[in-house]
Amino acid sequence: MEEKLKKDIDKIDKVYRFLSDAEHNIEGFSQDYLWFSELDRFNDPFELVVKEGDFNFTKLSHQQLKSFLLSNSGITFGDPESPTKSYSISDFSDEQLEKLVVEKFDEVASALNFIVLDIINKKQNNKFHSLAHDANTQPLENRLMWSHYTNGLRGFVIEFYLDPLLASIASKASSSFGGYTLMNYTDLNFDNYIKETIDRGKPLYADRMLFSKHLDWSYEEELRLICAEQKNTYDKSCISRVIIGEKMDPKKKRDLIGIIKNKGLLDKTYVTSIDRKDYSINIFKFVE
Repeated sequence: MEEKLKKDIDKIDKVYRFLSDAEHNIEGFSQDYLWFSELDRFNDPFELVVKEGDFNFTKLSHQQLKSFLLSNSGITFGDPESPTKSYSISDFSDEQLEKLVVEKFDEVASALNFIVLDIINKKQNNKFHSLAHDANTQPLENRLMWSHYTNGLRGFVIEFYLDPLLASIASKASSSFGGYTLMNYTDLNFDNYIKETIDRGKPLYADRMLFSKHLDWSYEEELRLICAEQKNTYDKSCISRVIIGEKMDPKKKRDLIGIIKNKGLLDKTYVTSIDRKDYSINIFKFVE
């Protein structure tokens, strides 16, 4: 999975923000900012804050726990008999590791529950912003994206160059910008995801558990920005195009065109047109 995500990242050229015609979206475009939200404000009802009990290492077998530790040998445990000491799995011989798993299974499994949740908490306490990416598909041709996120072509899309956008936000947000990740789409729950990782002999990337959605959402091809701040500005030079939905209210369209003109982006403005013969969404250069 990590290998696929890395390959997809290398293929991304542009990212897309699909927006409804709500006033706050037009305001955000006017003022060159993206709004980052808490996870529990997202539209996926299953995408909630990961909490204690959502996964449990005590459900593993002894062999699975040992295999997990071997694949994640950098894990460090505190010594319960000496608060100032700790020990790393990499320091154990195979025999010592076997003895640890057999004699202290519950303690080790419980410690892993705490360690993994702590890693996830440090990430999920940020704010997030969702964009579609073009690594595998062309988002502007996606009927579901236009339907679900632009209020049925009544809104608009901002097409960004990815690298300049990241650099721009990072320069303005400074240390609060946490970069980005691609979403993983799966039908596995957390416990089964951990077991699958063990079976593959791969290390566990705890944040992959946080950045996973059900396969039903795979059409989104989501890239997620991460930041401690909610309101993050960008330079308008990051914008590749602005695409206006065919069904946008005429007054809102005039207002949006006015903003586009003030930004000097009229030559980068396009409109959609529906072709009912093949259910396609076509993009044309905007002409006044």
